Amino acid sequence: MVTVLKIAVAGAVFALTVWFLEPASLWKAAAQVRGRELVICGSFALLGILVQWVKWQQLARSISPELNWTDGLYSLLGGAALGFITPGRLGEIGRGVFLARDRTSLTVLAAVDKLSSVIITIGLGLFGALALWPQYRIGLLLALILFGIGIRWGWKRWGEGEKVVSQVSSWGGVIGWSVLFNLLFMSQFYWLVRGSDSAHLVVILAIPVVFALKALLPIAFMDLGVREAAAVFVFNALDLEAESAFIASTLLFAFNVCLPAAFGGAWIIVRRAMADNNNEMIRKVAL
Repeated sequence: MVTVLKIAVAGAVFALTVWFLEPASLWKAAAQVRGRELVICGSFALLGILVQWVKWQQLARSISPELNWTDGLYSLLGGAALGFITPGRLGEIGRGVFLARDRTSLTVLAAVDKLSSVIITIGLGLFGALALWPQYRIGLLLALILFGIGIRWGWKRWGEGEKVVSQVSSWGGVIGWSVLFNLLFMSQFYWLVRGSDSAHLVVILAIPVVFALKALLPIAFMDLGVREAAAVFVFNALDLEAESAFIASTLLFAFNVCLPAAFGGAWIIVRRAMADNNNEMIRKVAL
């Protein structure tokens, strides 16, 4: 029932956003996206997977030093497939189930991996919001303090998580990879909207705000509709071209959510089929 409700929310938010902007205007904005921008964004998406892979490998090896790169990538993409069908892509933290050992601890580290990226996203979004709306700096800073208190409270209640995280030594690398990962995503967005008349410093500051709003509102199925509505809300508030922002958000969903999930889903199916065939052969030999 909850899943059905989330799918309904995603569809409703997406449809309302399309209605607000008008399909004809969106079609015109989509026609302005050139092949070069798509190639650049596709390349950035692959770089994003690479960054996530290296970061996850670094985290996972803190408790499973024997983890090889192939299994690390398999668990990462498998988590992307799980995240595809969950709000806020929370299913990504289940990537530990695709590994043979230390599944509970790896699930904790996957949550830390995702949380570190979210915190960087919100931090960059706060910086952009303070620059764009300095009159609201007190409220924004208060919201940041409350968010930090909430994170700290939740972490203290999660005793098992603190034990696992204490084994991670290279926090500088984790934070660095998280920053790079966010910058890659935001650069994709910029490349897709830079062709409009609104491509200037305000857009550069607005993009992190869009990502931060999306991170703070993991309410819809696959996050579909949330990122688009956030982009339209921010760009419209700044008198920027909201149609380009909507198209950019939709393309980012295709490149950064659908593509890794498709790779992961296909890999899961192939690997399980191979395992079933091996088990069948073993059974026949045993008979």
